[in-house]
Amino acid sequence: QVSSASSACMILFTSFTATTSFVVFGLLIPDYATFCLVIGFTATFIGQVAVNYLIGKFQRDSLIAFSVGGVVLLSAFLMTIQSVMGVDDGVEAIEGICKIDR
Repeated sequence: QVSSASSACMILFTSFTATTSFVVFGLLIPDYATFCLVIGFTATFIGQVAVNYLIGKFQRDSLIAFSVGGVVLLSAFLMTIQSVMGVDDGVEAIEGICKIDR
């Protein structure tokens, strides 16, 4: 449980730093940020309740490691797909949803 708390604090500080950088450079879209904040808290709450239930039911703490590994694997897979699609479209750099036209 100590490692879970440490990981949560690291994620909190990393998210805060990234958000601060977006605000400082004028890249934060308030409506989008609010929507993502609500989705993030809701998904975190549902995920925490579900994982706590499964750990209590199966008495296996390894479910936490498997869920983190699954998210990392899914992220790597989706980033690969986005990169391949960008190359197919002739895009030289990945633009994503944070691109701002100036």
